[in-house]
Amino acid sequence: MSEYQAAPRTVVEACFDPQGTASLAYVYDLAAAAGLADQPVRLAIRRLEAAGVLRQEGRGRKGRLLLTDAGRLRSDTDVRLVRLAYAQDAGLAPWDGLWRLHTFSVPEQRRPERDALRTALTRLGAAPLAPGAYLSPHDLLAELVGETSESTVGSYLVTAEATRLTGPGFTDPASVAERLWPAADTLAAYRPLAEALAAEPVGTDHDSPELTGTDHGSTELIGTEHGFPELVASALGLADAFSRALEHDPLLPPELRPAPWPPARLRHAFRERWAAIRRQAPDLSLFRAFDPPGAEKA
Repeated sequence: MSEYQAAPRTVVEACFDPQGTASLAYVYDLAAAAGLADQPVRLAIRRLEAAGVLRQEGRGRKGRLLLTDAGRLRSDTDVRLVRLAYAQDAGLAPWDGLWRLHTFSVPEQRRPERDALRTALTRLGAAPLAPGAYLSPHDLLAELVGETSESTVGSYLVTAEATRLTGPGFTDPASVAERLWPAADTLAAYRPLAEALAAEPVGTDHDSPELTGTDHGSTELIGTEHGFPELVASALGLADAFSRALEHDPLLPPELRPAPWPPARLRHAFRERWAAIRRQAPDLSLFRAFDPPGAEKA
């Protein structure tokens, strides 16, 4: 068994299909295959429900989980970030040379909206320049509307574009990037992914696990004698390391990073390993956001 112990929340988040639905039977089966008891999974579900990320319909194994609008928007953003990373790695998203400044001043009585803007900008990789002022090489307006609300953005956010920045240490675009988004911090975020990729892949094609049932509501995991729990733990550990790396990666355009850029190599290695997992267990639905575009199941 892999030494990685999946967090209950990771298991729950792994189970949603592209429509934002997860069968509780599938969630609990996957958790069991990853070595988790039902109780911590139920607690993770309650916490995600309290946070407004999902809602539960029905009880027990016959129930299901549904992403809320907020949870779906967050999932959609995750998909866009994954695709942006791979587009940049492939040279398909060149930088236009513009810096985007996002500023806001929100009254104290509207603190939740202020916090939402700050959280969204940070999540999208913008760097703080001063209180209420953030910088990014990307146009984040559409994502900010999705992460907060159109009324919040329309009422409080002011944006500007610039081709040149001046300030302490800002001698050229690369120096701006290094000062605001140090390469060492991003490289450190990818270290767990490098370690996960360095581990020996679990399973081989001839002893692939099987899944019974035609949908999450009737699926039961079998094939444990062929190392299926190890495959689940390995896949969850790999996906968790990849998602955590992206959470801390501002996804700067390649023009602003030294070449070669190790995270690009690691993302390529992750995609190859993830494709191998898909071949071993094609019906194992895990983190569909990590699949290549067009590979999602209906």
